[in-house]
This record gives sequence, C-alpha cells and structure tokens, in this order.
Amino acid sequence: MNREFIINILFLVFINVLIKPAFIFGIDLTVQNRVGAEYGLYFALLNFSYVLQILNDFGVQNFNNRHVSQHAHLLPKYFPNLLALKGILAVLYFSLSAGLAFFVAGYSAEALPLLLVLLGNQILIQGILFLRSNVSGLGHFRTDSLLSVLDKFLMLLVCAVLLWGDLGLGPVTVMQFALAQGLALVFTLIIVFFVLRSKVQFSIVPGWLRNPRAGLPAMLFLLKKSFPYALVVLLMSAYTRLDGILLERILPDGKMHADVYAGAYRLLDASNMMGYLFASLLLPMFARMLGKKESVKPLAGLSFRLIWVGSITLAALVYFARQDLIELMMPARASAYRWETLGVLIWAFVPVSTTYIFSTLLTADERLMQMNRFFLIGVGLDVVLNLILVPRYQAWGAAWSTLGTQSFVALSMVGLCMRYYGFRPGWSTASRFLVFTGTQVLFSWLVFSYWNLHLLQGVPLVLVCSLVLLLSVMDFWRSGFAFAQAVLRRK
Repeated sequence: MNREFIINILFLVFINVLIKPAFIFGIDLTVQNRVGAEYGLYFALLNFSYVLQILNDFGVQNFNNRHVSQHAHLLPKYFPNLLALKGILAVLYFSLSAGLAFFVAGYSAEALPLLLVLLGNQILIQGILFLRSNVSGLGHFRTDSLLSVLDKFLMLLVCAVLLWGDLGLGPVTVMQFALAQGLALVFTLIIVFFVLRSKVQFSIVPGWLRNPRAGLPAMLFLLKKSFPYALVVLLMSAYTRLDGILLERILPDGKMHADVYAGAYRLLDASNMMGYLFASLLLPMFARMLGKKESVKPLAGLSFRLIWVGSITLAALVYFARQDLIELMMPARASAYRWETLGVLIWAFVPVSTTYIFSTLLTADERLMQMNRFFLIGVGLDVVLNLILVPRYQAWGAAWSTLGTQSFVALSMVGLCMRYYGFRPGWSTASRFLVFTGTQVLFSWLVFSYWNLHLLQGVPLVLVCSLVLLLSVMDFWRSGFAFAQAVLRRK
C-alpha cells in the first residue's frame, strides 16, 4: 500500500502543480490586481458561501467515499438516492444562505447577485466532488487525479479568454470572474459524470420517486449515516473561513483589510492544495486497510513524514521571502502590512497539513464525534481570538487567530490518533523531525535574509536542502531504495 500511495501521490502532486498554481497566480491574482479593493468583498462573500456548507454536502462525499471503498458492489444501489439527496440539500443550502446573507449578515442588495453566483458555484463544486468520490472509491486513483485538476484547467482557459480575449466587456469585474468560473464548473460536472458512467452502470432516478412512502426510510437512513460527516464539514469550514468574514464585518473599512488578508491567504490556499491531495488519496486507502484489519501505522507514518517535510520547507521559504513574493505578486500594492500578514499566516500551513493526515485517518475509521468535539472548541477559539485581535491588529491579527486555531486543532487530532492507534514516536523519530525543522528554517534564513539571494537563486537552494535532509535526517535512503526496487520488479 505504501508503494501504491507514493506512486499516486507523486502523480497527483505533479499534475496539480502544473495546473492549479497557474490559475491561482496567473488568473486569480490578476483579477485581484485589476479590481482592487472590490476583491475584498468577493473574498468575504466566497468565505460566506462556506458558512452553511453543512447543507450543501451534509457529509455525503466522505460517507460515500468510505462506503464505496469498502462495498463497491453497492454503488448502483446507493448512487441515485444519494444524488437525489444532494439535489434537495443544494436547494436548502442556496435559499438559506441567501436569506442569512441578506436578513442577518446585512449584505446589501448590490452584493447579493455576486453571492448567488458564488453559492451556485459551490453547489457545482460539491456535485463534482460527489461524483469523484465514487471514482476514487472504486479504486481508480489516477483517473481521479486527472479529474481533480479538470475544473482548474477549464477555469484557466475560460478566465484567460475573459482577461485577455478582448471580448468588448470593458474592465473585468468580480461578477464576470465568478460567472466564468461557473461556466467551467458546469463543463467539469458533465465530463466527470460521463467518466463515472464509463466505469460503472447506474441509474440517476431513485426508486422512491415512484413510491415516496417506501423510499422515506432509505432517505432517513442516509441522512443519519451522513450527519456525523456533515458536522465535520460544518465545523471545519467554520473555523477555517470565519476569519475573512469577521475581518470584513467587524472593521469599518473591512473590505480593504479583507483584501489584504485575501492576498496573504492566496499563498496559504495554494499550499493547502498539497494537504488536500494527500487527504483525498488517503481516505479510500485508509478505509480499505481498516476494513481488512490491516495496520495503518506504516502508511500514516510515511504520509506524515512527507507532508511535514513539504509544509516546513514551504512555510520557511515563504516566510523569509515574503517581501519579495508580495512585491512580485502585487507590485503596485505591496506594503509591509501585506507581507507581515503573509509571514504569520503561512505558518498555519504546518498544522493544517498535520490535520489533513490525522483527521483523514479518523474519518476513515468513523471517529467523527470525537473529532467534532475539538472542531467545536476550535470554532469558539477562532471567534474569540478574532474578536480580540482584529479590532487592534486588523488582518495581521486575523492571521494570528488562524495560526492559533489551526495549531490547537492539529494537536488535538494527533492526540486522538495516539489514543486510538497507539502512535508513540520515540526520541529518535522526534529528534529527526526537530533537526530537519531547525536546519531547514536556519538555511532558509541564510538564503533570503543573510545572503539576500533573489527568489530565482534562493528557491532552488532551499528545495535542494530539503531533499538532502529528507533523504538523510528523515531516514528516506532505506525506504527510497526499497521503493525503487519495488518499481523495478513491477516493470
């Protein structure tokens, strides 16, 4: 399983690195630079669209992924019922989110059309993820890897035409940007549906439409099974997305400060791609291993070592090169306020990555209520920290709030896995992690702060240092040699 994981994660990271950064830094950043402070409103509304994500997904994706991984033959039976359930939940999510924004959060009528488009995009995204959960649950990991970048690839094409295609629409607006993304998501949904249909035959019409009374127990059963997963989605979305909303709502000039936070969050969001890729690949793998009563320690240990190395390397690199990065991304709007906010926020990538690994294992084992207790505390902690820090420190305070909350949640997930799976890292393992972290941070400081090297010179040096430390300090020579032997034997 470790060999299969390494092959697939390398493939997954490779194709995502080709596509997603191009969209984030080529398209999304260009839009922000063109529209100015209006991007702050877009960012706040985008975060608001996650508030009632519990209704949009209700845990169906994770439940289905785990269920299909262990009982693939039942997919044709459950798929039409789950699809119908997704449709009902989407209607509830759309209507209640719009009402909450207008009547409770106090967004103006001018902001509502943009929010409605973003809500529609969230429904399309969740539909795509639901279809993909069936593909990965069936074990078609590389097909799912290709599908994982399809939406961003199509967005890249559609939005590039919008930005540089001379369509005669005038200066680009955030509304046009949101609509262009929606168009790409529609095409993605259609393609993913037909890919899944080529893997397995199923009906899209649930049987209970012909006999609603007989189908009601099935719907209630699915809702009951999905609810713990839904609570995970709600609480994780809440403590992850509240910062941008509170920042825009609390401060008188919140739109401007949310724009600053959004500029820093873009790099964190791009980095989080790696953690999400690990989680999407690990969930069906963990579920199958647990279903067969196999030990998950080797795979969990391998994935954590890999993601720790990647997260520390990237966080240290971005922190010490933060001024150069902001001046490169936003040359006309760079300021100390922006790069100091980025300097704090990027370190949240380390606990977020840790949470991705261990919460995925707990999800695969259905330890959901145990996780949700700590997620609920995380939501409360995030709100309190934002209310204390944002009025005084604005976006910089929101960044500290994110870092504190994510660190608490990550430590909680590690503690739960130590309790349930007997993870007990020895002094030798702990010392390797400490040596790697200290050496990588020190070398990044030397490269960007002491030697003052340019990004094009410094980044390759930091990455080479990370690779050397991975193979030596993190004891990957032996596992790397074994992996190479396994690949050669396979050929």
